[in-house]
Amino acid sequence: MNPVAQREEIADHIQTYGWHCLHVFSNEAGGQNFSYTIGFEASYGAPEIVVFGLERDKAHALLNECADLLKGGHAFKPDVEDAHVLAGDYKVVFKSVRAEMFTEYLGTAVRYYQGKPFAAMVMFLPDSEHRYPWQAGYDYISTEEALTLVC
Repeated sequence: MNPVAQREEIADHIQTYGWHCLHVFSNEAGGQNFSYTIGFEASYGAPEIVVFGLERDKAHALLNECADLLKGGHAFKPDVEDAHVLAGDYKVVFKSVRAEMFTEYLGTAVRYYQGKPFAAMVMFLPDSEHRYPWQAGYDYISTEEALTLVC
């Protein structure tokens, strides 16, 4: 898709739904697919959310749940377990994306916001034992690449 058509599609989705979901497929050895929002900042005054390692449909559904929570007034905070996103007693943790990683990983959002500052966070999912990637024994989605983005 050419950049003009992509920007128009993103703007249309943000106007219609409040946000757009962009799926990025890695073609690098060892790289991970990831998905992220564009429009959370514009529509809800909230950080954009990035999630790594999920299939496209699962990532979209999870980010859609985040959008619904934001519409209802929920706020996501960095470095705090959040029990609202996943079912059951599973909690996610958001971590802020370092500014120097925006262009490489969130380039389409950077272009959409045309240089205006915005925040972004990576959403980390727990494994079946409620452990996170920075804890010993974590056994779920490979998050090495995601961890390089965060503070």
